[in-house]
Amino acid sequence: RIAKIFEQFILDIIEEAPNPKSVRDGSYLSIPSRMRNELARPELLQTADLPFTMAQYCVCTDKQWALHFNRIFPETIEDAKRQNFGRCTYYTNYVALAGAITKKSLTRVRIVLRTEFDKLAWVPYTRTDRLWSSGKIQGPEWKMLPRGADRGGPAIAINPQRRREPVTLRVFDQPGEGDSE
Repeated sequence: RIAKIFEQFILDIIEEAPNPKSVRDGSYLSIPSRMRNELARPELLQTADLPFTMAQYCVCTDKQWALHFNRIFPETIEDAKRQNFGRCTYYTNYVALAGAITKKSLTRVRIVLRTEFDKLAWVPYTRTDRLWSSGKIQGPEWKMLPRGADRGGPAIAINPQRRREPVTLRVFDQPGEGDSE
């Protein structure tokens, strides 16, 4: 059940990824929509090749990385109820599991989830009330991709254990205008 929750978390990250304000601009995701379910696997987040057309990112401190984990997989049911991740299936399933087990069991569940979480190179830069942010974020620790682009786009938290890895945008082959798919 824990593995299913984590797999669904990855899928929800992709499904809930932000879009530009203008519908004409399409998605920030560089993954073709027909391939998103297939590619929404932990491996996609285990590399610093971000599957977006543009993104803003910062390398987290250990404390910030732990904060994102705690927002994504809250320590208590009370914390879970305060957050507004309700559109995510993983979150609903996690809260249901947390409510059905003892506090000690939940601690063990979170240790397993944290082990998997720490294997990821990146996650959304969460806010207290949202999984994704995409507004312009200022600060010297924030980098923009592509380099030199105007600020904005999905905000990404980079695992501090990956601080030395180059962060890039990952390009996927897009179906052509004449494709029948």
